[in-house]
Amino acid sequence: MLRSSINPGTHVTSPHSRAYPATVPFSQPSPNFPAIPRKRISLPRVRLPHSRGRSCNAVALDFKGGKGMKEFHEVELKVRDYELDQYGVVNNAVYASYCQHGRHELMDRIGVNADAIARTGHATALTDLSLKFIAPLRSGDRFIVKVRVSDTSATRVFIEHFIFKIPSLEPIVEARATAVWLDKNYRPVRIPPEVRSKLVQFLRHEEAN
Repeated sequence: MLRSSINPGTHVTSPHSRAYPATVPFSQPSPNFPAIPRKRISLPRVRLPHSRGRSCNAVALDFKGGKGMKEFHEVELKVRDYELDQYGVVNNAVYASYCQHGRHELMDRIGVNADAIARTGHATALTDLSLKFIAPLRSGDRFIVKVRVSDTSATRVFIEHFIFKIPSLEPIVEARATAVWLDKNYRPVRIPPEVRSKLVQFLRHEEAN
């Protein structure tokens, strides 16, 4: 949905594709990485595509105040052989696709469809994407992508992503993205009122359930 199309002049802080040699130390998760109590559950609550997903306890989204979701939408995925590099781990560039898949699933649940946006002549594009690599994934590993809208402005949506390996719940990647709404001339414009309304309705519905 919020695709990783990059306009000239945009800044991407995602590292160049590189391998994971066994001697390279990985980063530690940031304090913002969502904590999952290991003693209380053996698996996170996962909702596959087309499922209802996890309920959201956030208050109604207030775009004027720049508030976002407090809960995450979760998608379970599995590593494919063709996503590996010569060292047998997932190539760094592939994690951006995992995050994109999570964003697409979230926005589909909200009711914001990429094809519908394109038919209006508008578009969405990433102006910034940063990834912090914590641990590698290998062929056959299963993992979840947790994604949420963390903040907004008049023209931009700020999104957080966290990837956990399952069933160990080991943190793998954390990522942040900024998506901008574009007009027919690919210039930033305000997020349409109907999209704001769908986001608010989504949070209210999840809170009620």
